[in-house]
Amino acid sequence: MEIDNISLLNKDTSNFKNNYLCSTSRYVWKLKEIIAENSSQLNTYFNKKKNYLLDGKEPTDASSLLALLPEPWMFKDIQKAAERIIFAIQKSEKITIFGDYDVDGTTSCAMLSNFFAELGYPVDVYIPDRILEGYGLNVIGLKKIASDGTKVVITVDNGISAVQACEEGNKLGLDIIITDHHDIPPVLPNAFAILNPKQEDCLFPYRMLAGVGVAFYLMIAIRIIIREQGQKCDINLKNYLDFVAIGTIADMAPLTGVNHILCKIGLEVLIQNIKLGKRIGIHELLKCAGWKEHTKIDSVDIGFKIGPRLNAAGRLGNALRSVEILSTNDSDAAYSMAHHLHQENAERQTLEKLFTQEALDQVNLYSEIPDALVLHKEDWHPGVVGLVATRVLDKFYRPVLVFGTIDGKLKGSGRSTHSFNLFSVLNEVRDQFVSFGGHYHAVGLTILPEKLEWLKEYLANKAKELILSKDKVPPLNIDGLLSLESIDLTLLSKLEELEPYGIENPRTKWLVGPVTVAHVKRMGKDISQNHAKVLFLEQGKESWLTAFGLADVFEGFLETGIEVQLVVEAKLSSWNGKMSKDIRVIDYAPVIFTT
Repeated sequence: MEIDNISLLNKDTSNFKNNYLCSTSRYVWKLKEIIAENSSQLNTYFNKKKNYLLDGKEPTDASSLLALLPEPWMFKDIQKAAERIIFAIQKSEKITIFGDYDVDGTTSCAMLSNFFAELGYPVDVYIPDRILEGYGLNVIGLKKIASDGTKVVITVDNGISAVQACEEGNKLGLDIIITDHHDIPPVLPNAFAILNPKQEDCLFPYRMLAGVGVAFYLMIAIRIIIREQGQKCDINLKNYLDFVAIGTIADMAPLTGVNHILCKIGLEVLIQNIKLGKRIGIHELLKCAGWKEHTKIDSVDIGFKIGPRLNAAGRLGNALRSVEILSTNDSDAAYSMAHHLHQENAERQTLEKLFTQEALDQVNLYSEIPDALVLHKEDWHPGVVGLVATRVLDKFYRPVLVFGTIDGKLKGSGRSTHSFNLFSVLNEVRDQFVSFGGHYHAVGLTILPEKLEWLKEYLANKAKELILSKDKVPPLNIDGLLSLESIDLTLLSKLEELEPYGIENPRTKWLVGPVTVAHVKRMGKDISQNHAKVLFLEQGKESWLTAFGLADVFEGFLETGIEVQLVVEAKLSSWNGKMSKDIRVIDYAPVIFTT
């Protein structure tokens, strides 16, 4: 066994400088809080975390969380957009929802189409073909829907960069209402209305909504205006928050502030709707993914069970199937579609594994790996390149762009590290691209083949210039120090109050130890996967922890007897109605005491 060349001092916090604890081969450990084992300090931690998650607002109870949400009228253009949509309904003008093929886009489409159906005014849904049309609002799609008689187009999760498409839409006589959440480009489209909280002159106080969150606020405004006009509208918008939760979590939007409230309530609504038989498509998807009936649904279930299967349709086929399964009330159709998406997801996983290995093989050809990676292979499917980019990022932790070839152009996706703003760096040269858009850590772009070598050099040079040496290993932010014994059911029940966990609200991580390894039990059908249950001794007391991919490491510590300190996550687990604690090892470091 190779033990990392690191040292970790004892719990004398005066030795910690700038919250730095140590570096391992996997992470840089940074301590955010000092938490001891008494209720007062733990309560202080919980109160600070809740204050952070709710932007300093204090609900009196869980039922009042929705009352903390900002008013819709703080959105730029929202009244103008809502009034135009209501006018279209009154004049019987055809409305089309123009969506995106990821989960944020398909949940937005399903939510809005169901909302309009409840209003008694069905609308069309259009999602572009990933291969033939590419991402977002485009001329081909607008010509199709204009020829079908559409007068009003509502984009969801796209459109903020569609300058040319909007010009063509205007010529076709379309009123285009853009609802989007992507970063703002230098030039905005000439649309009828633009709803995006990231606009500088938008007064909405929370900028990090997902696309489905922006669309939900448009629904709120429409309902208010309908009622102000003296018409009856009894639609309960809370029932749609399960769509908002799925789209927001799957799109990896921050789970703080407004998003935290929408998703916390949304996950509760999802369970209620499934119990009432209202979300049979989602129910069937969950069952395909191994979800156990009558258990709670959390952000992990969205991210690893529902999200990938909904995404599979848009990655390899037609994303409208995801909209259909989200909306269907036909149990036979739901069962059939769920199993089809489950199979498509399995095919996606096979392609992802193959393409990832090919991408890693490309990187390994470098004698010295550059500070940023731009990888290309003609047959890499555009629906999978973003996933491949994520895998390469996980392996080498440096900005990465991955491209396949479509119709003579290179279509790709990018992912980036915690300290490198990939969108900003590429936005500086966006005129070199056929198309471009995205966020800080994730982008999508299309380039001409002759730009590939230039892009490799440009991105590598920018990364070398901007990424500091200390940022070349991902940080592992630790909330505090606790003993394993103190991580009990009472503590874990309190931690559940901070759910849903996700981006910018990660599950609480604790530094524990020193401990010694008493026993290692490999688990799983294939022991080569290196997963184990490990028995640790801390001051003579025993605790079993799960260690994924680390069995050989702890077998080594068992053999040598070297003490170790751990970073762990913990949560409640339920089995046959009995609650237990589930503690997982995130990282480890041998304890080398100094005098």
